[in-house]
Amino acid sequence: MSLEFNRRSFLKYSAAAAVAVAGSSLLTGCGEDEYQKTGKIGSTLKLMGNFKLKTASLTTTAASNTLTCDFNLECTSKYGLNIVPANFQVEVTSKATNKVTTYHAYNTDGTGKISLSKNNNYLAKDDSLDTTLTIENISVADGDTIKVKFWPRPQASEGSQAYTRAFCTWKMTAKKDATTGKITLE
Repeated sequence: MSLEFNRRSFLKYSAAAAVAVAGSSLLTGCGEDEYQKTGKIGSTLKLMGNFKLKTASLTTTAASNTLTCDFNLECTSKYGLNIVPANFQVEVTSKATNKVTTYHAYNTDGTGKISLSKNNNYLAKDDSLDTTLTIENISVADGDTIKVKFWPRPQASEGSQAYTRAFCTWKMTAKKDATTGKITLE
């Protein structure tokens, strides 16, 4: 066996090393994305602040359903955060059809009206805010999955996706009580 190392050998081994390095980077995708935090009811997610979904409940009447989420939002960003209904989006995935229905501040079909109990808030660094997110006229059934998403800076990245890909998601499942028929969120 020859130990000769020429230009051809160098190129061959360099290409093999490059493939190995590129392949190893694929394995890092198995962890949580540092810009897309995920939790459940009661979780505090840290991304430009400490954001906690304290409670979530569904009120059902003959006319419609209303989802209510109580938040504590604390800014840790030196640039501050503007908190308005457009920071939030709610997705409901039907267990029966696997169809996703999205509710946000700009719905124009009369469903999913989103509002905040404290609207147009600016949080400076180390400020916090307790507010309630309300989604009226929302369609939720037993077994459906609900994702409440919060973008700390939804419009901060004009021409860039840097901030729009940074968001927090709280996941929950709708459970219908067989006796009372009331839907709770877990």
